[in-house]
Amino acid sequence: MSLSKGVFHRGTAFAGLWMKSLEASQTGELYQQYRILAKVAASIITKQQTFPSKMENRLGRVPGLGLGFRLVCARKGPPKMTAIAAQPASETRVLSLIGIGHFLSHFYILCLPPMLPVFAREFDVGYAMLGGAIAGYAWIGGVLQAPVGALLDKIGARQMLAAGLGLNALAIMAIGFADGFWMFAAFAVLAGIGNSVFHPVDYAIIAAKIDEKRLGRAYSLHTFSGFFGGGVAPVAIVVLAVTFDWRTAFIVVGLAGLVAAVAILVQGDALAGEAPTPKPTAGTSQPKSVLMTTPVLLYFLFLATYGLAMGGIGSQGVVAMTVMGLTDEAGAAQVLSAYQFAIAAGILVGGVIAEKFGRHGLVAGICLIFAAALMMLPPVLSPVGILLFAIFIGSGFGFGVVLPARDLMVRAITPPGASGRVFGFVFVGLSIGSGLAGVAFGALVDAGGAAWVFPVAGGLLVLAVVITTLAQMAAAPKAT
Repeated sequence: MSLSKGVFHRGTAFAGLWMKSLEASQTGELYQQYRILAKVAASIITKQQTFPSKMENRLGRVPGLGLGFRLVCARKGPPKMTAIAAQPASETRVLSLIGIGHFLSHFYILCLPPMLPVFAREFDVGYAMLGGAIAGYAWIGGVLQAPVGALLDKIGARQMLAAGLGLNALAIMAIGFADGFWMFAAFAVLAGIGNSVFHPVDYAIIAAKIDEKRLGRAYSLHTFSGFFGGGVAPVAIVVLAVTFDWRTAFIVVGLAGLVAAVAILVQGDALAGEAPTPKPTAGTSQPKSVLMTTPVLLYFLFLATYGLAMGGIGSQGVVAMTVMGLTDEAGAAQVLSAYQFAIAAGILVGGVIAEKFGRHGLVAGICLIFAAALMMLPPVLSPVGILLFAIFIGSGFGFGVVLPARDLMVRAITPPGASGRVFGFVFVGLSIGSGLAGVAFGALVDAGGAAWVFPVAGGLLVLAVVITTLAQMAAAPKAT
């Protein structure tokens, strides 16, 4: 098998394991776990007191997370935090609408991997070509975020969000009518184009509509909605395909997105973005492009490094654990699922922390170093069983807590009216890093370095801490 085929084949291994786990009647359990996390998220949106005791009980029913949550809060007994200002109804409406779009953004791209075995049979192609089509979906959606952010001054945020979601949903629905691989690949590319709008447009709307005091929670819930959509996707698409057939499954989920796009389009000014940055008057010097400033470029590099580390664990984690003899394939898939649940829980907790503590760089640094240290342990301790789960749950929780702090750090260096451009640009870095991860870490595994997958990811996290520290230093006001 060639290197490219080996990499793409391993990239689809997790999808196959999802199918096996569903066949083992775990669908109901996965649904209940994500339902618990969704209830926690809803409580954060609507309640003044964060994490009442029943939230701890709900998290406790998600395997491994209850223990981790209690450890975090053990020094003060039952989770109890200072009240946070209530979310106004208008802000709740905004977060709900863009959250639906972000949910579907992740849902659509992650409903494809579980169907790869079906596509391979239906279109008579190998996993390498199918993997290339999905990579094209992800990459074109990532790279186009920067020009989408630049276009926000000319096209309204609401119109752009509705158009992008509509195109994404229409392309996914059209996959249900594809009669060959190249038609499937063309629809995947169109879906990627539609997918490019979500980060730049959503962050511009959040900047315009959410009070500064509640940005941490807003960023947390926005990020969580995407992870939630990605987690629901494999279960939902397989259940629909088994209940009906795979073509009907894609038509149904595509239609749901079209309905959501229409709902967004009719919202009027509720989803308006920031006011455009005033253009310099005649005779004044042109300011340096904000995208070319040192802090923005460093955050671009930070997100690329973070995405490379996270993508490496996600794409090659199952393979590395099995090759190292830590568990079998089914067990590795369960460990990686627990890791994903922990990221989602960490995002919610990270939003609360971000609102209560202003030192976002310190929070991000501590969490990344914590996650990096845990990633160094698998080849040293050869952990099995509960210890293996604990290492990945702890690491995932650290990954998740970082994300709201990440968004607030980028927000802090963004001039008024430039959120779409800046967030669109730096998230291109995340897409590049995540896209390269499967190839880079796959090549490492092919070269016999499976034991190095997790330590290399940990080293990248340490590098990310250095980069974000430099970015904060570059953004700090110069002493006069």
